[in-house]
Amino acid sequence: MTLLPVINLKSIIKVLGVIIVFAMAKTVTAQTTRMQELVAVDQKNLQETIAALDSVKPSSKKRFLIEGVAGVIGDYVILGSDIVTAKEQAKRQAGISDISSCELMESLLSEKMYAHHAIQDSITIGDREIEGRTEGQIQYFKNALQTDDDQKIADFYKKDNITQVREALNRVNRDGLLAQRMQERITEQVEITPEEVRDFFKSIPVEDLPLFNTEVEMAQIVVYPKPNQEEINLVINKLKEYKADVIDNGADFAAKATLYSDDSGTERQGGILELQRSSPFVKEFKDQAFSIQEGEISEPFETMFGWHILYVEKVKGQIRQVRHILLTPYISVAQIQKAKSELDAMRDRIILKEITFGDAAREISDEERTAQNGGKIINPNTGTGRMEITRLESDMASTLQFLEKGDISGIIEEKSRTGAASFKMVYVIDKVPDHKANYSNDYLKIKDLALKDKQVKAINKWRNEKIDDTYIKIGPEYNDCDILNAWN
Repeated sequence: MTLLPVINLKSIIKVLGVIIVFAMAKTVTAQTTRMQELVAVDQKNLQETIAALDSVKPSSKKRFLIEGVAGVIGDYVILGSDIVTAKEQAKRQAGISDISSCELMESLLSEKMYAHHAIQDSITIGDREIEGRTEGQIQYFKNALQTDDDQKIADFYKKDNITQVREALNRVNRDGLLAQRMQERITEQVEITPEEVRDFFKSIPVEDLPLFNTEVEMAQIVVYPKPNQEEINLVINKLKEYKADVIDNGADFAAKATLYSDDSGTERQGGILELQRSSPFVKEFKDQAFSIQEGEISEPFETMFGWHILYVEKVKGQIRQVRHILLTPYISVAQIQKAKSELDAMRDRIILKEITFGDAAREISDEERTAQNGGKIINPNTGTGRMEITRLESDMASTLQFLEKGDISGIIEEKSRTGAASFKMVYVIDKVPDHKANYSNDYLKIKDLALKDKQVKAINKWRNEKIDDTYIKIGPEYNDCDILNAWN
């Protein structure tokens, strides 16, 4: 694989927001690698076969590949069936039908190269992180297939049962995470200077300047319908009962989370979560997680999602593994209508210029992070107020498409993952239409492109050096793959 040219902006733009583990590949290969993460590869008896035949290990004897093995890199074996399965998976899941076996092989060689050297460099991945990614993938496909039936997921992956699916995905995810950590280590010292950003931009021919999508700066006011105190007391008492049953009677907290929690994202896993202080959880939740000791259960506490109790299951350095039960108080139709009417009345006041949008947000918005800032939304990836419309949720993107600078939306109803309703309206502070890159106005994006380009080159340089130090054997069926010349 050749180094990525500085002026290949289309390829560089497509790696923005993508984990560095895929940055070294061509765009189509990057997509393929993601598919490979989701492919279940059954290599149960592979190591025994390889050990017995000793046909792919470095030795003084003539080396060859046993039937069914497409390639070997370091301690990893790539099966011919891996290539076939990856191609089928890419076509079925992403509609990609023109990926060649050569490109798939290069993608797999790259991932296994980084994973192999990660192990050599003593990089480790915790079981919890691997299992968390696996469960996320299974849940994704359950949502996509609109099913809660584990057997349907097993059939989708062509496995006998869900246990085999988890085992296979755990193996694939372990390699993917190892590769990711290795590339993060390679690029962790890579920095970009303003002069390098300027030189990068100047090197791009005018006709090749990237086109940036429409961006908006906006503020919001969010109102949550409030339950009455009786309903709040009801869920608090239930949570206290659950806590007492665990402490006094030895009941299983995880089982109670599965049976009673309103958090659909964790209930099937017994309410399990893993977090550290920098994790993107609401403040109240993190405060509880780090204020009690291992084995303790919190008192009921409130967040924007409802009321919780939290159990600290394990403390691992700065990481806490917790379980929680979430209950959301019942909210009547009358209370929902009251919240909507409050927001609607405030909108009329803003339109009549009786109050500014910022002051209105500070007065009634229930979204504390934005309310303190007059409702202004900050892009967490850039630290600025600009956001690409295409990166927003589809409903919000559709709303903003027809609004111009200075416009205020109508009342927008949203549902949380627990099914709770909320109402919001947005104010368009500024709107920048589709445009070619401009150095002054788009400096942060150009800087990001320049940094990604430099990281890509650092990764490729490391890889090209390591190819000489790594045992690699590729099957003869790939002799005509020009993209694999560097690997030979």
